[in-house]
Amino acid sequence: MDLAIASQWAEVLGLVTIFGAAIYSWLTINEIKKDRKASSSLKLSELWQNKDFSHGSISIWMQPDDLKTFAELEEFHGEDYPKVFTVLLTWESIAITLHDGHFDFDVVRKQFSLSMITAWKKNRQIIENFREEQGSDQAFEWLQWIAERMMEYYERQEDVIPAQIAFKDWQP
Repeated sequence: MDLAIASQWAEVLGLVTIFGAAIYSWLTINEIKKDRKASSSLKLSELWQNKDFSHGSISIWMQPDDLKTFAELEEFHGEDYPKVFTVLLTWESIAITLHDGHFDFDVVRKQFSLSMITAWKKNRQIIENFREEQGSDQAFEWLQWIAERMMEYYERQEDVIPAQIAFKDWQP
């Protein structure tokens, strides 16, 4: 084999190596994305296992719709007020993290949409009054943002089928 043929084979081998490395990198990146999505989903689901967080969420569901100030919110919830406030701040944090691309929208929607929407609807008047008092629209801006995205999602869907119906024939 002369030098010209050997150099051509070396070029082919180099191209195959580069192509193989690109395929391997693509597969690895996809696996990392799947792992990241699964990990973030598990981390989010752990919130419901926190007794204080769950209690705060239930407390929000139980609160009346006509509260107007944070003072009324605190008075209504009493010693559970910090739990309620923690839930509202958690929705803020999740919204920011979702917006920045660290969480998958469908994962957040499936686990929290109804609670986020409820938290916004139950506390909207309180937050809007607080914003007016402060002269700033920034209080709980991300809670509003994420609740509105969730509501828009459900408004765009012609028929949202509950999981127990949509996946009734699912088998592992």
